[in-house]
Amino acid sequence: MCKNIGKNIIKYRKLNGMSQGHLANRIGISQQGLFKIEKGTVSPRADTIEKITVALCITPNQLFGEDQIVEDNSSIIEKLRKERAATND
Repeated sequence: MCKNIGKNIIKYRKLNGMSQGHLANRIGISQQGLFKIEKGTVSPRADTIEKITVALCITPNQLFGEDQIVEDNSSIIEKLRKERAATND
């Protein structure tokens, strides 16, 4: 999942004419942090995913890949929050 998200962030960031640094500033993380997300070495937090979709003017469907069907955007965000909380325990 991480690699698909990263590839899609790069795709939509470039379509929006944004540099990595510009997007990182808009979503409140370091450029190095965004680099790691784009490369798929770290998973973005749920709140970061929300910020990315807003900054890039895309839906979670677009971020996760058009081959995945997401009926309720809030349910995917909630699932990610639960997964993140489980890994932090």
